[in-house]
Amino acid sequence: MDRTSELALIDEIADLLARGTTAMAADVGRVRTVDIVGPERAEAERALFTQRPLVVAPGAAVPRPGDFVADEIAGIPLLVVRGDDGVVRVFLNACRHRGNLVCEEASGNQRVFSCRYHAWTYDRQGNCRSTVDRAGFAGLDDSDTSLVAFPTEERHGLIWARLTAGADLDVAAHLGPDLDAELAGFAPHARHLYAGETTTFGFNWKFGVNTFQELFHLAFLHKKTLGSAFISNVSAYRSYPLHQRLTVVRSTFPEMVAGPEPDRTLFPHCTLVYVLFPNTVFVWQLDHLEVWRFTPTPGDPGSCQVGLWLTTEQEPQTDKARRHWQRNWELTKSTVYGEDFATMANIQRTVSSGALPEIVYGRNEIGLQDYYRNVAEAV
Repeated sequence: MDRTSELALIDEIADLLARGTTAMAADVGRVRTVDIVGPERAEAERALFTQRPLVVAPGAAVPRPGDFVADEIAGIPLLVVRGDDGVVRVFLNACRHRGNLVCEEASGNQRVFSCRYHAWTYDRQGNCRSTVDRAGFAGLDDSDTSLVAFPTEERHGLIWARLTAGADLDVAAHLGPDLDAELAGFAPHARHLYAGETTTFGFNWKFGVNTFQELFHLAFLHKKTLGSAFISNVSAYRSYPLHQRLTVVRSTFPEMVAGPEPDRTLFPHCTLVYVLFPNTVFVWQLDHLEVWRFTPTPGDPGSCQVGLWLTTEQEPQTDKARRHWQRNWELTKSTVYGEDFATMANIQRTVSSGALPEIVYGRNEIGLQDYYRNVAEAV
């Protein structure tokens, strides 16, 4: 973020604090629960995960040639590999012979990937190097035997893909010029992957995104953990327009803004939360990034897979530094998993009962209102 934008954002937050308010929508919003967790909506939402650019993982998850991650998004098995040319590619993790997985390990480094069924073997660029019985498959060319490749782009420290082979992918256009320029400044903090994991939770994938789209709950849900570090129900908000930025205001902000203007700084007095439509949350925490990815469990609107990655500018070099990042990692999980996601699971049980016809989003929950409007328009 450039200095002019930073100062403008500081002034916006200072004005909100002075008026005792937060960014507001024009009116209260209402969303039918069937439009959040209903089976018809779940089926319609499948296109969100095949027809739009998605964040697959941080680039730091595969830093060296041959590094790979096997993953799954909305039921589509993926193999993410950095090739010998340094380029990251996202493939369908399926042998072109009979469709078996070509990689069953979660991550690692390999020179080739070989299907266990009939030993068809692929290199790091997805080319088939051996069908074993050449006579039996005479007449097949590279287009018949190479792994199915999805359009892929590495941008701003993130690996993006569009999960439709042969489709166009333009991440800069997807983000828009302002957000694209803003995210570029955070790329240095995505160079090293400290930790990452994917976990299944019992709530709809959109509820996972919703966790980060309002700050009203900080003083209540997180009262005994991190609530005192932030000013609840005060947030600057910007729509890009599909994507969002919410500025979380720390308790140190008022003292900072009362000081000399040349000394004013957004960090460490704020945290920036970006919602990258449709399913990724990108959190800037000054000295590290959190990347959250929410994907639906096929056939179960009440379940999702949550990918979480914590990245830093460099690998920790001392035991003290490693302890610092481990504490951050454990605190993030214990707070979000144990408080936010536990609450989302409660909400899921309620809306799945069919007894609650709608959910109400206040004027102070403008990010949630915009998000559900965007989802409805997209499907």
